[in-house]
Amino acid sequence: MLEGAASTSKIRQYAKGALAAAGVGDVTRVPVDQVAEAVGLHRRDLFELGEEAPRRFREVIKKLSGKVLGLLSVAKREYYVDRSLPVPRQRFTEAHEIGHDALPWHGAAFWGDDHTTLDPSTKEVLEQEANQFSAELLFGAGRFTKHADQYAPGLEAALHLAPQYGVSAHAAIRKYVEDSEHAIAVLTIGRYPKAGGTVELFGTQTFESSRFRERYGRLASMLRGRVGNTTYPELAALLSLQTGSAPACEVTLDTTRGSTSFVAEGFTNGRLNFVVLHRKSKLTGQKLKLVSTDGFELLPG
Repeated sequence: MLEGAASTSKIRQYAKGALAAAGVGDVTRVPVDQVAEAVGLHRRDLFELGEEAPRRFREVIKKLSGKVLGLLSVAKREYYVDRSLPVPRQRFTEAHEIGHDALPWHGAAFWGDDHTTLDPSTKEVLEQEANQFSAELLFGAGRFTKHADQYAPGLEAALHLAPQYGVSAHAAIRKYVEDSEHAIAVLTIGRYPKAGGTVELFGTQTFESSRFRERYGRLASMLRGRVGNTTYPELAALLSLQTGSAPACEVTLDTTRGSTSFVAEGFTNGRLNFVVLHRKSKLTGQKLKLVSTDGFELLPG
């Protein structure tokens, strides 16, 4: 979390308040439009503003297609979303804009400033907080984590629940790992397509649950330099994955408890590769088995 950003628990309370105002009960797929209506906001299409917008402004907006995902007009009580985006991305953007409106200190920050004059570090904090609010809202302020942790730890739980919550696999994996009660971590690697069908890896990011950090330390400190097929040949199939998932393997890392072996499971959304790490589960409860890129079967413990 960025320095100066509000705590997750504080932002979660505002998300709970928005859900309560909308009368959203124990559901998985949060009706974002219902939440917006409850807080007095109305959705508009970002690129169909109509004749009420100045012609010059409409022309600029068209040029921003694919670059600006959403906007919020506090004065008009409207927010604008690019309808050409995938539905999970639209939902996250909607919840993000609602977050700017729902977090009271955001209005104060933008009162005498805007995105063109606001200090970059302040803007970054506000954007992170709006993202956090969006995640808390869409994942039911803790409901998703309780749901996912009912299953044995692993990648499949996040992928199985993502469509039920109306979120992307990327968002589900990160939320699952960061909030889980299990000791679990994820390595996220960018993929850059090159000529001849090859892929270059870049920009690694690591996230872990608090229990993983307590037991083993931070994943970033365990990695040996640049992550790739040469440094981690056992992960080659996961790192080169171009569609869907791949069979799990084992990888050994130097942790605060010494040399420790983890189960490594891989998934790609075509833009990022995810390697989820956890110890072999001793749980005997219900488990999930991936049977296709979008289908699962439940296995008894």
